[in-house]
Amino acid sequence: MIAFPLFVTLRLLSVPLVQTWFVPDEYWQATEIAHHMAFGYGYRTWEWHEGIRGALYPLLIAAVYKLLAIIRLDYPFFLIHLPRTIHALVFALGDYQAWQLCQKLYGRPSASWAIVCIASSWFLEYCSPRTLTSCVEMTLLLAAFCRYPWRGQSGTSSASYLWLVGLACSVRPTAAIPFVPLFIQHLYLTPSKMRLMFSTLVIVAVTAVFTVYVDSWYYGQWVLVPWKFAEFNVMSGLASHYGTQPWHWYLTQGLPATLTTHLIPLILAIVSHPARHKDLLSVCGFSVLVYSFLGHKEFRFLLPLLPLCMIVAGDYMAFQLAARHKRFGHSSSLRWGLVALLVLPNLVMFLYFGLVHQRAPLDVLAALREELPPPPARTQILFLTPCHSTPYYSHLHRKIPMRFLTCEPNLKHQENYTDEADLFEMDPMAWLHHEYGEDLQSTPEYYKPIPSFIVLFDVLRTRIKGFLTHNHFRLCHDLFNSHVDDGRRSKRLLIFCR
Repeated sequence: MIAFPLFVTLRLLSVPLVQTWFVPDEYWQATEIAHHMAFGYGYRTWEWHEGIRGALYPLLIAAVYKLLAIIRLDYPFFLIHLPRTIHALVFALGDYQAWQLCQKLYGRPSASWAIVCIASSWFLEYCSPRTLTSCVEMTLLLAAFCRYPWRGQSGTSSASYLWLVGLACSVRPTAAIPFVPLFIQHLYLTPSKMRLMFSTLVIVAVTAVFTVYVDSWYYGQWVLVPWKFAEFNVMSGLASHYGTQPWHWYLTQGLPATLTTHLIPLILAIVSHPARHKDLLSVCGFSVLVYSFLGHKEFRFLLPLLPLCMIVAGDYMAFQLAARHKRFGHSSSLRWGLVALLVLPNLVMFLYFGLVHQRAPLDVLAALREELPPPPARTQILFLTPCHSTPYYSHLHRKIPMRFLTCEPNLKHQENYTDEADLFEMDPMAWLHHEYGEDLQSTPEYYKPIPSFIVLFDVLRTRIKGFLTHNHFRLCHDLFNSHVDDGRRSKRLLIFCR
């Protein structure tokens, strides 16, 4: 039983060690929505007006926020770190389920090496405290994998594992994809096909009613979120507004970057023992195939598959070490060499990406909390960063006017459509003059008030220098962001005050 305490300790360590920005959805589809639910103010992105996001997940975070408010501990520190701590613990439960699955499929020696693989994965540790729906999806699916009738149990008609799959689909509809080949296999092998189909229909119906009820209650009207989600991400093609990658991206970039040195035993297992791992490999292969057909791809979408890859890699190493032991005897140096191969590169990557790379988006909110005058002072903040580049009200927890550059897709199918962030990038000074006027003393009534703080990446500083100088802004914080420029996101993030 050392596995669970190890995973809990490891994931709790990630809470203070992960201090960087990863993707916008960690906040804008989770804690920002929860903050709006719990406290009645905040910002809801366009998805929450169009009804393509399920309300269940942010409702759970909102319940945590509401509890903090009731006991009068709704300070930014707790609002930020309590959901992250809960997430880390839930993630540890997923790790434990992966260990159990490996033990069930391959035995205890393989499960021991699966622990090494899972615990040494930089990407799993990097994601474990993050409030991403993909993390919850991963944990629920791992619990479902553990309850799936593998191998000799395929004759059973029990579909209890589908309750967990259904719950995962309530959080993120793509959770159904990995279980498509498994359910087909289960249906093919079971002698009680009608019973399995009936159980499945009941589970699907109950899950659908529950999901529709929760989402319709939140949106105030009947809404079928999975359908709207599929319509936007698959049928409309509008998801490409946030970037597209080639069909081979998961094979050439996604898996190599997230698996790193674990990719070596995984490939060797696929090449040398495909029959031994056909069950898990079919799940991974089918899922990657489906994901590859979608234009918009992200590293985090692979999260439900990575523990399965770690299980296969761990079993391969255990299998090879056992075979070597029979031929040459025990070799502790080889074992420690393998552990070093897995741990050291991943430790370096985790520390760099967890503590260094893209840390300014979080640091900037901490700096703003220090700079803001106490209420009821009138303060406004303007973020001239690419859209959703920082957290928002969930990290500030002050009911003050804030604005950022939006980037909604072309929902109305307008010709020559350009979102606000791109319009600003074309001519920043023209946009600022249009929104805020050229002179503070002669600003017409329809111009917006000049903000108290402006947040921008340093690549933009020279382009709006005239506006900053004219309105008496001074540089009050210069924050490190990364060692490399990434388009509109550059090496430093600045706060200008007035």
